[in-house]
Amino acid sequence: MKKSKRRSKLKQIGLLFLSAILLVNVIFQTSALKADAATSYGSDFLKTLELQDEDGNASTDFDKYDNVKIHYTWEIPNSADVKAGDTMDFTLPAEIILQANSNFELKDSKGNVVGNATASSRTGKVTVTFTDYVENNSDINGSLDFWSGWNKEIINESENYPVEFPLNGETTTITVDISGTPIAPTETAYKYGWVDQDNPEIIHWVVRVNYAEISIENAVYEDTIGANQTLDFSSLQAFHGTYSGDSFTKGAQVPAAAFSQTNGGFKVTLGNITDTVRITYDTIATDGGASDKYTNAGSLTGDNYVTREIQNETPYSGGNGSGDGTTGSVELTKIDDTTQKKPLEGAEFKLVNSAGTTVQEGLTTAADGTLSITQLKFDTYQLIETKAPAGYVLDNTPVEFTIDSTHQAISVTKENTTIKGSVSLTKTDSATAAVLAGAEFELQDSTGKTLQTGLTTNEQGILTVTDLELGDYQLVETKAPAGYELDSTPVVFTIGQNSTNVSVTKENTKIPAIPDKPLTPDTPEMPIIPKKPVIPVIPITPAAVLPQAPISRTVIKETTSMVKLPKTGDTPLQSDLGLLLVALSTGSLILLRKNRQG
Repeated sequence: MKKSKRRSKLKQIGLLFLSAILLVNVIFQTSALKADAATSYGSDFLKTLELQDEDGNASTDFDKYDNVKIHYTWEIPNSADVKAGDTMDFTLPAEIILQANSNFELKDSKGNVVGNATASSRTGKVTVTFTDYVENNSDINGSLDFWSGWNKEIINESENYPVEFPLNGETTTITVDISGTPIAPTETAYKYGWVDQDNPEIIHWVVRVNYAEISIENAVYEDTIGANQTLDFSSLQAFHGTYSGDSFTKGAQVPAAAFSQTNGGFKVTLGNITDTVRITYDTIATDGGASDKYTNAGSLTGDNYVTREIQNETPYSGGNGSGDGTTGSVELTKIDDTTQKKPLEGAEFKLVNSAGTTVQEGLTTAADGTLSITQLKFDTYQLIETKAPAGYVLDNTPVEFTIDSTHQAISVTKENTTIKGSVSLTKTDSATAAVLAGAEFELQDSTGKTLQTGLTTNEQGILTVTDLELGDYQLVETKAPAGYELDSTPVVFTIGQNSTNVSVTKENTKIPAIPDKPLTPDTPEMPIIPKKPVIPVIPITPAAVLPQAPISRTVIKETTSMVKLPKTGDTPLQSDLGLLLVALSTGSLILLRKNRQG
């Protein structure tokens, strides 16, 4: 039981959720339909009205059988935001009957379709549906013409009739003076015709024979079909009868055996007649109903009757119209900001109207730096740059211009600034990476042409070059820092669209120190050759002498080296060799000390 209730609740929730989705969908679709619905402007665009006779002359005096041309002029205000699919529709007064349904195009002088018109002969309603021509042109205007006749159920007497026509969103009254010409009582042959209201390819014809009701023996009527028609023989019939004004009362029908088809039309053998015969038939238009009117001819003969030739034509039927508009144009020239004003190719723009809607995009300047836009309706526009030429800074500041009746061909310019870059070089010691000041360089282009000289690294070991256009460059060392070797190997770098600020490094190797020249040792002193020892004198034994008072004596010190006397038993050679060895040792010691000092 609990499970059943739970399932029921779940179903209810599901149905509520589904209903909500359907409701949202209906609301959304209804909103979309309202947003997309075409706008009907009624008769707002109708500006002038004139009734004309068959010769195109303005008139208000007509016979009730006359053809009447209704001539309108129309104009769409530039302030009206008319879209493709919008309509101008109105209904003609009941006193007027259009001769036939009509469908026609309103074209400008170049054959462009401005709108499509339809007119119903039964309802008198006219609808013009505009094409996208109205979205792309200004000062749009044109004309509308409809062939019509008077509605005999309303216009049946010779008098003045006030007739109200739609015009400029309201109505205007034209008073027409209608005269009725009665059928001549002596008439013996007359014909007329009209185009079918619903199908313009069908033409109805009526022939009145012997309206005067005289006696005609062996009467024969022969009809000749006019151009752009073929006879519908099955539609052919005739009745005896009587007329009262325009109204015919049928009597006996003429037998089918009385009709015969001829090369040019048909023949009716009536025999002897004293009453009126009314013959009716249809022809089929071979031009699809495009002709304004169709013509037929006939003849009535009899033994006691002078042959009468008759010819008549259908009333003018259908309608026609025209439309035309004016557009403007703009030409933009793209240049650089130098004094040479070089034209720039490849800049891309979009065109935006006063409503902020993008009208066109992807508009690109040609090799001469220009782009042109035509077929612009009157409005204020902006050209906005979306892509700069290669090597230039994008500038999306809008270029605004206005197209109107006095400014239909506009020329504007747009400058671009060249993209500039910079390079920073850092000079360092190759061994210690210490920064080095005082190195001098020159800037060259990719071909080796010198662009700048005397570029020197500062205390931080850096030199910077700015305002470099896009391209390939090289920095070449022309003077090394003090105490370093010159390295003229170029430092190559590129200033690119996406690499405008470049950093490079350059190392220098320190010049090696020159070693001190060794000192020349002093010339060693020659050792003193010892003097040959004196052979001692054999002492004499002194005589005995009485002691005397002591005598004062001066002792003289020898400045020469003391000579070691040989010991008893030494030979003189051994003493010399010993002295020589001492001298040599002393000299070697002196030389060794000097070498160590050096």
